[in-house]
Amino acid sequence: MTVYPAPGDDQPAENRRKFFSRLGCVNQVVGVQMVHGSKVATVGAGQRGQILSDYDALITDEPQVVLSLTVADCLPIYFYDQRRQAIALAHAGWRGVLANISREVVNKFIELYKTDPGDLEIHIGPHIHICHFEVKDDVANQFAAYPQFVSRSDKIFIDLAGVVREQLMAAGIKAGNIDISQECTHDEKDQYFSYRRDGGEFRVMAAYLGLKRRQPN
Repeated sequence: MTVYPAPGDDQPAENRRKFFSRLGCVNQVVGVQMVHGSKVATVGAGQRGQILSDYDALITDEPQVVLSLTVADCLPIYFYDQRRQAIALAHAGWRGVLANISREVVNKFIELYKTDPGDLEIHIGPHIHICHFEVKDDVANQFAAYPQFVSRSDKIFIDLAGVVREQLMAAGIKAGNIDISQECTHDEKDQYFSYRRDGGEFRVMAAYLGLKRRQPN
């Protein structure tokens, strides 16, 4: 995950173009206008250069297609099936977590590529950790199915990554195949933007994933 907008720059589309141009893949990128839902778009060479509407996850088995989305505290979730050479990238805020977007992505792997969930490798990138994800009762009550990830004292905090890990394991992912970043976007001010920390001054970060070429199984 990379911070690409320069502070004070209000041209995110141009920043995106410049950033991926430096990587040499600007014409291969597929992006999304996210809606905090659980819809997964299947993409290929025909979608390169496009920004798709109303999706929060992208999946492909096409080399030279770069999946991209933006985050600023939400969880970027990277999926890789080495055996079938397929990848996916998902954006999970608390609404997406409740909608179990992770399970939807796993189901799409099974549907499209006959993936064995036990083969999937998952990485959850830098995100806001439980120490700073404070919520009110109206949100916390929606996580009643995951009480072990809700901390209640004088304030209420939720471990979103913990919930996602639980959901992934319920979908058949091996515990050892789930890697969770220990970096908190709220804490790492010099490294990441944070919606919760910066409020109206926040920027976004790019999460991206691609298959350069098919690798031997």
